[in-house]
Amino acid sequence: MTSIDVVKELVDKVNSLGVIEKEAANWNKVLQLNVSDGEPFFVKIEGGKATVSSGEEPSATATVAATDAVLTDLLSGKLDAVKAFMQGQIKISGDVFSAQKLFSLINKARK
Repeated sequence: MTSIDVVKELVDKVNSLGVIEKEAANWNKVLQLNVSDGEPFFVKIEGGKATVSSGEEPSATATVAATDAVLTDLLSGKLDAVKAFMQGQIKISGDVFSAQKLFSLINKARK
């Protein structure tokens, strides 16, 4: 399973649970995920829903760059985001706090 597959699964679940509607209803944010050994994709939160799309979104709020394996482990809960960042396994640019909140919202589907 690739990182985009994991994200799509988590986004479907988080949407069905209403997490975005409850915690980020007024958000209009985009998290760009640049996979160094794969295709880029992004998560958009808008109108109380999250969507996942392939490609690049030039107006991204934040950008996360890593290998597919690192992103997959991060999104699956096998890897701590802070530890990965401190070890240089992921790079974040743009609004770091929004990226953290977006990951937090998406990861609520794992619970």
